[in-house]
Amino acid sequence: MTAQVGGKIRRARLARGLSLNELSRTASVAKATLAQLERGQGNPTLETLTSLATHLGIPLPELFSADSAAQPQVTRADEGMVVRDDGLALRLVHNATSERALYEIFDLRLAEGTYESESHGDGVLEHLIVHAGEMLVGPHDQQVHLRAGDFVSFTANCPHSYESLHGETRATLVVFYPTRAPDRC
Repeated sequence: MTAQVGGKIRRARLARGLSLNELSRTASVAKATLAQLERGQGNPTLETLTSLATHLGIPLPELFSADSAAQPQVTRADEGMVVRDDGLALRLVHNATSERALYEIFDLRLAEGTYESESHGDGVLEHLIVHAGEMLVGPHDQQVHLRAGDFVSFTANCPHSYESLHGETRATLVVFYPTRAPDRC
């Protein structure tokens, strides 16, 4: 049940273009508590859920209602939250939460040049398929060269980069965030 509630909160937050910090501040909920809740963890109080629902503009009972029957989910080319940074444009086209993970699917466009990314934490995986262009991608000591049609999957628990080699590169990026840290050896 917590994963379902957390997923609904995350989807509503992203649909409104709010960062964790913004929602945390306006709803007076600790950022760590909000992040934990969105991952499907923790045991939120009714006061916390009421505040989040109010600041997201959704009725509290909607957080607990079962998702409607599976309907096609469409994101049009001009829809989705866009994040831009140093020649990188990521458009969130879909996200979903399960008991095991949160998935985010992005339309990635990268101008010629390099974009650096910090660690995303333990257990986070990135999957990328190139549609047009040519790029180097991955952790700094394990970068791979990709062309249109190539796919890579890597652990994003250390700094990594994306480098478009010749003009703009277009790709689909799927980021997998586990709801709990993976077991260690």
